[in-house]
Amino acid sequence: MFIIVITIYENYTKCYSSLLTIFSLTINRKLTIRSMQGSSTSSSTNKKCSICHDQQQMGAKICCCCRSDAEENEQLTSVILSRQPPPKEQCRGNLLVFINPHSGKGKSLETFAHTVGPKLDRNLIRYEVVVTTGPNHARNVLMTKTDLGKFNGVLILSGDGLVFEALNGILCREDAFRIFPHLPIGIVPSGSGNGLLCSVLSKYGTKMNEKSVMDRALEIATSPVAKAESVALYKVQTENTTYAAFLSIGWGLMADIDIESEKWRKSLGGHRFTVMGAIRSFNLRSYKGRLTYRLYKPKGFKPSSNILNVYDKTTQQRIDDSAPPLTVPHLTSTESEDEKLDSKPKNTWTLHDSDDTTSEDEEGEEVVIEDEFVNMYAVTLSHIASDGPFAPSAKLEDNRIHLSYILWKDIGTRVDIAKYLLAIEHETHLDLPFVKRIEVSSMKLDVLSDGSYVVLDGEVVETKSVTVSSTRDNICVFSSTA
Repeated sequence: MFIIVITIYENYTKCYSSLLTIFSLTINRKLTIRSMQGSSTSSSTNKKCSICHDQQQMGAKICCCCRSDAEENEQLTSVILSRQPPPKEQCRGNLLVFINPHSGKGKSLETFAHTVGPKLDRNLIRYEVVVTTGPNHARNVLMTKTDLGKFNGVLILSGDGLVFEALNGILCREDAFRIFPHLPIGIVPSGSGNGLLCSVLSKYGTKMNEKSVMDRALEIATSPVAKAESVALYKVQTENTTYAAFLSIGWGLMADIDIESEKWRKSLGGHRFTVMGAIRSFNLRSYKGRLTYRLYKPKGFKPSSNILNVYDKTTQQRIDDSAPPLTVPHLTSTESEDEKLDSKPKNTWTLHDSDDTTSEDEEGEEVVIEDEFVNMYAVTLSHIASDGPFAPSAKLEDNRIHLSYILWKDIGTRVDIAKYLLAIEHETHLDLPFVKRIEVSSMKLDVLSDGSYVVLDGEVVETKSVTVSSTRDNICVFSSTA
């Protein structure tokens, strides 16, 4: 696929030809599959399909090749929800599992029924499954669930989008900031965007290809000795809504590539970004906006990984252990009212730039740019996908925002943009002379023209103004078995 991008700046005509060839092959492939499915369906009424076999998984028979997608999903859901958990007295832990049946190529139910579920059963890990039926399903469950503390963690079979939805469901709770650092989140990649998972796994040397990422994710997610560690959390404010975010905010070229390639999610998977990138390099747009940012200053903050064993304690036990000791409420001669308030359970954001002990000399410089942009992309983790780090210096627990942008006036030709997209895979995109990059503690984007999306952690946010602030808060993510 990446040959397409190389062709952009070698020969425009050849690139168009390559794109047309890919689209033709994709269409022909889909038509061939439909034809085969049609013939097998018509013959299956009188004759059993030659490759059909009974899958004795979790106590039920699953026919995997003679059903439509909807029928197979219904059968898989029924099997998953009807299984008998291991006895409580033998269990090592308990997970709350969210499965998005439509993420990526639509294989998450199959992955859980055939692989994840049986492995959890063998390792004596109980689980409660929620198969999401649409947007905000996971959000609503986590927002209202009263027994969340009994679980050792949450396991998500989807992509970054469902992680984002889950976190913002928790954010709606009164105990959100007590839950965030103590509820480990595991991920089995089923979406086309898995930046959080790839950032975590790359820290431990996992090769960034589809098979290696999936194999390692399955191993960690189902292991009774799984460990989890801190990932920095960010506050995002639009005109009407506050969000919790962990990965990226984009506007312009890369945001458009992400959203406009969604139509090829099932047919091309992660390669959809490459194809749309090639198209958009030709059909280049500019976007009027105002970008305001504050340069990052550590201010004495020393982030920590806070590695923990997932199944040693439940979420509630971790919260209880971290709570300040109860004391008789009174003020001593050396203790102020503010100090007393600091001992109360945390229930709000701790912004990096709001530290009262920071002197004016430690405040980062504020910069304002109003111009025509080609791309604005800010990340908080190293990877946005498995094809190489977007911000190689980013660390999981570090709370700085890695901001990069391209101004229209700084690019020479459309070939420059093709080089930029290609360079991402080779980790050299930030070295290009027309790419500006800065580490910031906060940033605000005011969109002054129509024609693009604001994309937060892979999800479209309807807004014309958005502010991102680094915090000293964190979430907890399954990371290793070592």
